[in-house]
Amino acid sequence: MKYTGSRAEVSIDQFSPIVLKSFLFTQGLNFHEGFRLKERYVYDYELEFFVYSKGGMTIDDKEYSISKGDVVFRRPRQFTQGVMPYSCYLICIDLMGNTGKEPQTYDFTKEQEFQNNYSNSFLDEIPSVFKPSNYLKYQEMFDLVLKEFINPRDFSGILLKSTVLKIIYEMFSDIKNPFINNENKNSAHYMAVKRAKEYIDANLKQKISLAKLATVANLSPTYFHKIFTDTLGITPTEYTTKVRIDKAKELLVKTNLPVYEIALECGYENIPYFSYIFKNKINIAPGEFRKRHSYLI
Repeated sequence: MKYTGSRAEVSIDQFSPIVLKSFLFTQGLNFHEGFRLKERYVYDYELEFFVYSKGGMTIDDKEYSISKGDVVFRRPRQFTQGVMPYSCYLICIDLMGNTGKEPQTYDFTKEQEFQNNYSNSFLDEIPSVFKPSNYLKYQEMFDLVLKEFINPRDFSGILLKSTVLKIIYEMFSDIKNPFINNENKNSAHYMAVKRAKEYIDANLKQKISLAKLATVANLSPTYFHKIFTDTLGITPTEYTTKVRIDKAKELLVKTNLPVYEIALECGYENIPYFSYIFKNKINIAPGEFRKRHSYLI
């Protein structure tokens, strides 16, 4: 029963989530393995974080196996059914804050109007089920939403909104990180790329050659270049440049180091070349970038 209708296009800046419901579901631990909850439609956006599971989930026409630490992201008009046993946090969200639904009376199990199913490049990349990078970080965020929802204060709406946005941000960051959500993350080649990436991150001040990275990865230069590019979507040289420029931007804003020292710290011995690369990537010179992001007297 998969929804195939049109979806409303929105920008990320329009997100203004209101928490309609938040609770910790523990009753699922009382059911035998394989027991299925009642099928239901999803009327609003729903986030679940699983603290225990030997069960699963049906979303539309697909069956998912769920384990501890997984996050489930359900969209309006989907059809779902839980397969026991599991225990999880659940957050129901009015993503744009425009449904008019009241948290005090909200019941996600009752028939009601569907929230719009929104679309943008951000939302569309979030899968129905994924494994986050850090169990404790997600548990703390979901638990904070629950505590603030059941013990509301005058400013709770601000904290709830910001925490839900933080959860969505962390989800997207994890999804985009190939070293977190990757079916091949335990393979030898995958670990070789990871070693090379970590070497780059830790040695930006040094000369970093393809031959050196291939040695770190214990692969031939040609093959290493291929699997690195396939894994990260950019070449080793492009990745190295990106990380160096990111570090340069941070040093320009956070320190008073002269530009030539920053260039050296980021692995560029040729200062004019550093300025050229920086301007080519950021569209302004290093000195101008510092002025734009600093308060200068």
